[in-house]
Amino acid sequence: MSRTINFNAGPASLPLPALTRARDEFLDFAGSGMSVMEHSHRGKEYEGVHDETIALVRELLGVPSNYEVLLMQGGATALFAEIAMNLLEKGKSAQYLITGSWGEKALGEAKIVSALFGATVAVQSTGVGEGKTKSYTRVPSPAEVTVDPGAAYLHITSNETIHGAQFNVDPSRPFPDTGAVPLIADMSSDFLWRPFDVTKFGLVYAGAQKNLGPS
Repeated sequence: MSRTINFNAGPASLPLPALTRARDEFLDFAGSGMSVMEHSHRGKEYEGVHDETIALVRELLGVPSNYEVLLMQGGATALFAEIAMNLLEKGKSAQYLITGSWGEKALGEAKIVSALFGATVAVQSTGVGEGKTKSYTRVPSPAEVTVDPGAAYLHITSNETIHGAQFNVDPSRPFPDTGAVPLIADMSSDFLWRPFDVTKFGLVYAGAQKNLGPS
């Protein structure tokens, strides 16, 4: 079989050994005589997969014990609203640092939720222009980022694939230092691409299908 080289932004390409194992275990998972798709999500076989996945994420990223690793439905897009629903409250404000189109989508959901909760959203943007002509070409330097010490959180998108704007590649453009304000990052397109200090963040989320393979 001739393998096609895949440069899609997502789903990411998978190593052939991973595909072969998935093929085999689709018919017989771990010698159980059943497909992995036939096992109960409450059964011990699935629990083993679930627990191993979480343990590997902890190992690869050095996730400390005071952080939880959650496997959730809905992809990163569902988290756009869920973050605001869980962390915003009446009279509080969330900050959004917008460096591309995915940040704009997260901001749109936060505005809807904040209006329902009686909260507000503050926006900083590196965009130039308005509407469909707006363009993004960079992430901000530390001097350009203003953090409200009373904010509920500051949200960023670590890598904007459409515009090619990525934090913490150029040393002069690191992840923002937010002090006591929780820093939240959508890392869908560069999650597990590189190590980073998890303790600098209050929450990191990513859609599995973008950079890790199929969801």
